[in-house]
Amino acid sequence: MIQQIRNEIKQLTPESGYNVILLDSFAPQGEKLTRVKHTESKQEALLFQQKYKEFVKNGKVHADSVFIYDNHALSDFDSKTIIQFNPQMLQ
Repeated sequence: MIQQIRNEIKQLTPESGYNVILLDSFAPQGEKLTRVKHTESKQEALLFQQKYKEFVKNGKVHADSVFIYDNHALSDFDSKTIIQFNPQMLQ
């Protein structure tokens, strides 16, 4: 299961810039993440993230969360996964 999540994140991780990503936890494995926008600036990505958070809040878009991925998205996920599933590794 973790490898499937990693594969999906890897597919949506940009080489440069930022991707605004929607998470739908009810979608099938491998289809939970959807890229809605790619930008080259973090400021623009933050604006689109806020816009989509409003869409979610107002029921215009279904998503559990709205993320911004940069080229470190996969390593960030791996770091959080280690902490969440194997906290003794930090000791």
